[in-house]
Amino acid sequence: MNKYSIKPIYSILVLVLVLMGTIACSSEPTTIKIGLLSPQTGPIAQYAPGFEDAGAIAIAELNKTHDGDYVFELIVADSGCDGTQAGTSAQTLIDSGVSAIVGAACSGATLGAIAVAAPAGVPMVSYASTSPGLSDADDNGYLFRVVPSDAQQAVALAAVTVAQGASNPAVLYMTNDYGAGLGDNFASSWSGNVCTQAGYDPTEGSYDASSLAQSVIDSGCDSVLLMSYATDGAAIIEALSTQGFNGTMIGADGLADAAFIESFTDSSAVNGLIATRPRPGQDTSQKTDFENAYSAAGGADGAIYTGETYDAIKIIAASIISDPEGNILTALNKTGTNYVGASGTHTFDSNGDVAGTGYEVCQFDGTAFSCPRTWTSDDGIK
Repeated sequence: MNKYSIKPIYSILVLVLVLMGTIACSSEPTTIKIGLLSPQTGPIAQYAPGFEDAGAIAIAELNKTHDGDYVFELIVADSGCDGTQAGTSAQTLIDSGVSAIVGAACSGATLGAIAVAAPAGVPMVSYASTSPGLSDADDNGYLFRVVPSDAQQAVALAAVTVAQGASNPAVLYMTNDYGAGLGDNFASSWSGNVCTQAGYDPTEGSYDASSLAQSVIDSGCDSVLLMSYATDGAAIIEALSTQGFNGTMIGADGLADAAFIESFTDSSAVNGLIATRPRPGQDTSQKTDFENAYSAAGGADGAIYTGETYDAIKIIAASIISDPEGNILTALNKTGTNYVGASGTHTFDSNGDVAGTGYEVCQFDGTAFSCPRTWTSDDGIK
């Protein structure tokens, strides 16, 4: 080889390597951050591990499916089941660069968070907030949810109460967005007499479970409906048991989780409780695949809103991928039209709500949890 030809060849080789490096750099995957507001503290902290496990499964699947194109990161923040704390946590997630937020679980927390997220242009998809008040929230179109409004759950609760042979129920409800909304809607749906009705602040130390239980017994109620969360619900049920209440106990979705027994000092008191929660849709490959993955990951049987958490993350991810440079609200509404997920087939209406597919009617036999019946608007209880 001519000694004078070495330098030009070397220069060409360097140029080729630089170009190859440039191409490699330009094909690096895009990182997408998604926030999750989880109630790690507060009255439903028992349920947080299930939500977070479901979220981790969704993220792992997304990274496997889109390997080389996208890297998904789930950033978890504590909502505390509290509007003020959720608002602060939402700001932390926004500052970390999330494209959207999944959550919150508690309705008041979701309202506190969306007040921060909407002005920042960050959409939220709640996996568990059911208050009717969310439908008309001042969110500028940035709030969605994959669970139906409690306006429907109240009708299911009235049907369950009748089916249990109760005619003179007490209604004990939290004076927050979830409890008050559900309590008001139940009163509108119930055509009979309400034995007694009492609202209470669910903040620890702000309510007297013994006095609430005594009001039920003193009024001669044949049943009690609890619009409560896990911590306060367990305290009231234990007080009812201690004071000898033998009537029917009925709860809503705040109690319809196998992990509810973790809130008790004496778990035997939960025996006989009946509780409603949104019903998963028909069996699909998405539902089966999620349930298998959740079980393989060690997820607890009977956990509430895990499929919904998974779906909320998947809907957000699909929306971003479908139009990465476009309007995320437009993409969410498009993705959320007949979206077949683990928790059902979802279509967002103009309020960001979904219709749902009815409710499971769950029960505790001893401490064993199961959901052997369902309620739908068409068929009632089956």
